[in-house]
Amino acid sequence: MRSSIGAKAIGELLSDHASSLELYASQWTSIPEDCVQEAFIELATQTKKPDLPIAWLYRVVRNKSLNASRSARRRANHERLAAALSSPMVFEKPWTDEREFLASALSRLTSSERELIVLRIWSGLTWQQVADLTETSSSSAQRNYVAALQKLKEILEPSCQKNLKFRPT
Repeated sequence: MRSSIGAKAIGELLSDHASSLELYASQWTSIPEDCVQEAFIELATQTKKPDLPIAWLYRVVRNKSLNASRSARRRANHERLAAALSSPMVFEKPWTDEREFLASALSRLTSSERELIVLRIWSGLTWQQVADLTETSSSSAQRNYVAALQKLKEILEPSCQKNLKFRPT
């Protein structure tokens, strides 16, 4: 078993490759410096020195950059949804954007129904975590969530049927 990589070797890798790693990361994320820094921290904490430290760094930087990009997209989508939910919307209008359509449908739910759907679908919380936040039991949270989904389905179905356009093949 090889020992971990030393501070001197990490310093050399950092001075020789940091700028190219940042350039590489910038194709996916707006925070390439953070991704490179996190990769070097991860390298420093490895108990076993990677066979090819430079290739290892590029792989880790790529993964961290893609994760940061996905995280930024999710955050932006959540912020758009929250903004849409906080402003009143008229439901009967032509829809150009699916998110706007969904936000409008969600706005027709009660705040507790909307909270359950958002907590479960967009936040990825467990049933117990949802129950803790909503101060109910796990089974009640699940039951109320299913009921909220059913109500959302009833809201969406007529509009979806009305807005479907038949295109013969």
